[in-house]
Amino acid sequence: MADRTRDRTSSPDSDGTGEAGVRHSVTRRRPLLKQLATGIVAGTSLLAGCETETPQPTPTPTERKGGSEDSDAPGVGVYLGDESALETWEQWFGRTVDYYSFNVPTTGWEKYRVDNMPFERSIEDIAADRQIAVTAKLFPPDATTMGAVANGDHTEKHRQFAASLVAHGMGDATIRLGHELNGRWSPDTAVGRPELFAEAWRQVRSAMDEAEGASFSYMWAPHVGRVHMDPERAYPGDDWVDIVGLTLYDKSDRYFPDECGADCVRERRRENWDRLVNMEFGLDHWAEFTRTRGKTLVFPEYGVVDREWNSAGGGDNPLFFDWFAEWVGQNSDVVGWHNVWNFVAGPHYVGPPSLHVSEQWSPHTDASQAFRRNFSGG
Repeated sequence: MADRTRDRTSSPDSDGTGEAGVRHSVTRRRPLLKQLATGIVAGTSLLAGCETETPQPTPTPTERKGGSEDSDAPGVGVYLGDESALETWEQWFGRTVDYYSFNVPTTGWEKYRVDNMPFERSIEDIAADRQIAVTAKLFPPDATTMGAVANGDHTEKHRQFAASLVAHGMGDATIRLGHELNGRWSPDTAVGRPELFAEAWRQVRSAMDEAEGASFSYMWAPHVGRVHMDPERAYPGDDWVDIVGLTLYDKSDRYFPDECGADCVRERRRENWDRLVNMEFGLDHWAEFTRTRGKTLVFPEYGVVDREWNSAGGGDNPLFFDWFAEWVGQNSDVVGWHNVWNFVAGPHYVGPPSLHVSEQWSPHTDASQAFRRNFSGG
């Protein structure tokens, strides 16, 4: 899900539809965000959700540290790729989010330091009122190899990374290590080397735990579905994993053709949701996996996908969030929180239109309303 230089590009997944998410280059300046996001402008209007909703006025945000009105409800987080957008997004959402997510750059070990990460707003201020979820590769791909990490050659680098987080008020952050391990697209993939991946994962956790003041939670984070391997072969073990986190997107190679009418669109969307739930290593599988192990299941990266993204996205689909909310409610004994992947210049954005700077990807108006209705707690 990927760093501040947004190097994530399209890659095949279990559907043959590409990697779950696109991370474009981001700098501190929003005008450049828009420039980088500009591509082929989406043509005609995309098929929106079958159920539309009259836009409601933006609610006044509730002044409290995260949490919905229902204290038993799973936490809600957001990734924006632009910290300066958080205040406006939360005003639209109606409250402070429980989690804020960011990615560690992958361009060298020096980027595994908070001081060297290009935040657009003080991350300490954000962490003061929210839990932090950090996505980090096991190693920067231009600097070393999986084998070296598994051998413990970079223990000091990972310890320094942890100490940097602690020093900036994130000693209790959730660390998402080696995410989407069952896909070939990542340089720290487990495909073809599950045992090596698991050992490297354990080495990184051990090193980070040695930092003074560290009290991290560690997330093992496959992509939903088999993708390119049985992800459980790369599971580091119950003693090492605190949380299981899934990447989940509303995409499929069976999504509707252009001539598909409203009933057809709804039918295809329902088929895709049922597939995500019931497929091999689908949602129901991971709910049971975490339940039997006494682990928490979270969704550090999920959301809707623009219709034009590799011709595989479900578009402005409010039903995705409706069905997701229903499934989360049915599995509330194991689901801890979910973090919508919401890059302001990307194909997954939900939120106020004023923050969406892309000329390539269409806004998801109906899906945005459904997300807020289901999860703001208002």
